[in-house]
Amino acid sequence: MKAIQISDIHIMPNESALASKHLANFEKAIDFINANADQIKADLIIVTGDISHDGDIPSYERFFNVMSRVSLPFYLFPGNHDSKKNLSDVARQQGGNYDINSFEDDEWRMLSIDSVVDNEDFGWVSKQALETLEEAIISSENKKIAIFLHHHPLPVGTPIVDSCMLNNAGELLSLCQRLNVKFIGSGHAHTLFQRKMGDTLVSVSPAICSQWKNGTSEVSSIDNTAFSVITFDEHIHVEPWFI
Repeated sequence: MKAIQISDIHIMPNESALASKHLANFEKAIDFINANADQIKADLIIVTGDISHDGDIPSYERFFNVMSRVSLPFYLFPGNHDSKKNLSDVARQQGGNYDINSFEDDEWRMLSIDSVVDNEDFGWVSKQALETLEEAIISSENKKIAIFLHHHPLPVGTPIVDSCMLNNAGELLSLCQRLNVKFIGSGHAHTLFQRKMGDTLVSVSPAICSQWKNGTSEVSSIDNTAFSVITFDEHIHVEPWFI
């Protein structure tokens, strides 16, 4: 099974140069995915948050309008820049099922955990969310588990985002290693990062809008667009596509 992970689109409601660039980068990525569908051979798309930059309804309407071009099923959840209510309201109007927790096949089950703290950039997973996640993993019997969230659980070496990563990452990582979770995927960091922790691969997808310069502690970005293609097999393979 293959999944395309796209993250950190940051669609804006205005017509500024930056807003136009973010939307154009998103459209370019979706058009590229469509044009190269036979080569990528993905089964689904997972959108790991920061769909909007300001959480406004027009941003989500633009998102769904662009996503209507794809034939693949797609699933999504909010990031720290999103409005959970506005995203949920617009998604409900679309009439689809966009909850990744509902997806599984004969071998794998996909789960998500909410790491968003209202009005904060940093992430936190609540005790209740961790308990719900543990119950879902245990109830999945012998299926392999992949977990997605917005905030990165390991520092990527870029201070501007490592200062607002998942603050209680140790709790999530401990649970995942104890229950033999095979994959943890996130966004938020606007950079490419992977690390193996025991049997768990931790992977951070690059952003659609732009990437932070490596090691920066100030607002300094590189104007390129990227997404990840994840092959869920005996050995999980993550391939970044920069376009």
